[in-house]
Amino acid sequence: MFSALLTSSLIGFLAPTPLHPDALLGASLAADPLLVPDPQGSPTPRPRWLAGHSVMQGFLGMTAFDEYEVEGDNLGSVDGGGDSASQLPLIGGGGQWKLGGQNIDLGVELMVSFAWRSNATAVVVGSGGAAVAVDVDTLLFDLYGGPFVSKFLGEKARIYASAGPLLEWANYDQSASGVTDSGTGFGAGWYARGGIEFALASRTMIGIGARWSDSTIDLDGGLGDLDLQGVQAYITVTQGF
Repeated sequence: MFSALLTSSLIGFLAPTPLHPDALLGASLAADPLLVPDPQGSPTPRPRWLAGHSVMQGFLGMTAFDEYEVEGDNLGSVDGGGDSASQLPLIGGGGQWKLGGQNIDLGVELMVSFAWRSNATAVVVGSGGAAVAVDVDTLLFDLYGGPFVSKFLGEKARIYASAGPLLEWANYDQSASGVTDSGTGFGAGWYARGGIEFALASRTMIGIGARWSDSTIDLDGGLGDLDLQGVQAYITVTQGF
């Protein structure tokens, strides 16, 4: 009788304990953090970008203004659209914060950028209609932001678009034949931008983008308004997904 009890105890100790289905589900979720339960209890894919989270984006590129005009007291009206004065190297970055959405991400962004060009060439149109070449130095600082929309194309690509107001500060100098006009000032305008990015193995995304902007800056130092309108093209690097 004692051996029978001993045998029964050993069998009970060594026999595997059956797992409840909920425990099996929990184990699968722990193994794959990209799965979360839906209301029916079955695992569903987790969104790639969760609401309330942000990503950071940096970019490097070039600005090309179709409209680049300023009114000067000494030299006259400068038109640099299409000339070297309107082509400025660009660097910047900022963040995008997701507020909601599932298949399409919705949120807001805030960006800053610097653009500059020294010893560039523009054209002054004098009172008699004669065109004179001038040397132009330009430094621009932009702060801009607004709502954006974003969508992942599978796991390897993302597209996005945004628009909103733009604040701009400029330092501007122009000179010709020993005559110089210079001034600084603030202005405002609007922008719209978009791009596409592709995921690397490290989950960093790299892509290309473009921004259109239209702004007017009130310059001091005897200068009038600096009117700018054109497109920026750049390469982006985004992290945080």
